[in-house]
Amino acid sequence: MSINWDEISAEVNEAIKSVASTIDGFPATIRRKADNGGDPWNPTTSSTYTTVRVMEENKRVRSVDGTYVDISKRTLTMAATGFVPQKADDVAVGITASQATDSSDWVVITEVRTLAPAGVAVLYELELSA
Repeated sequence: MSINWDEISAEVNEAIKSVASTIDGFPATIRRKADNGGDPWNPTTSSTYTTVRVMEENKRVRSVDGTYVDISKRTLTMAATGFVPQKADDVAVGITASQATDSSDWVVITEVRTLAPAGVAVLYELELSA
């Protein structure tokens, strides 16, 4: 019997949405900027906003000897639902795309890790800048 990874991905999405404090999961909006032309020294850009559902984790970093250092690691976990986040996209946690503006509290995605058993993406871990 073969494993249906698309079905498992849908189950992961429902699980992430179920652990949030809202009915439809904890929202975050990913902003992707695109160049629309203009001069190289003054390009024109546009932004697209995509709402995703996430789980958020904040970890304090330890040094080699086990003591905490003044650095924390912020990671978002989202299901692979068709939208693929990219390194250098921005994310605003706690708002939907309809609530997002250029002045929202945007944080840069510094790393995207994909969990893809059998080559099918099931979830993404997004590491955020400090």
